[in-house]
Amino acid sequence: MNQKTFNKLSLDAKRALLQNEGTFLATRQYRAHTVHLYDLNGSYIEVWNRIGYDCIEWIEFTNNKETINTYLKKINIEEDLNI
Repeated sequence: MNQKTFNKLSLDAKRALLQNEGTFLATRQYRAHTVHLYDLNGSYIEVWNRIGYDCIEWIEFTNNKETINTYLKKINIEEDLNI
């Protein structure tokens, strides 16, 4: 699915698509949000939740290298693999 088609989906349809076909990758904090990164068929998707609320505010494609690097900084392969 391309970005244009994805963007036309409702928030609930985007959420359902990620639950069924997406792979969770990482989480980061940005200001008043917790942001979860998913892989969806080779594309990166972010799910934005306002801290303190139990709801998704928005879901969007991201291909910004700076944004992706914020997730990479938190990954410790040796620790994750117990090496």
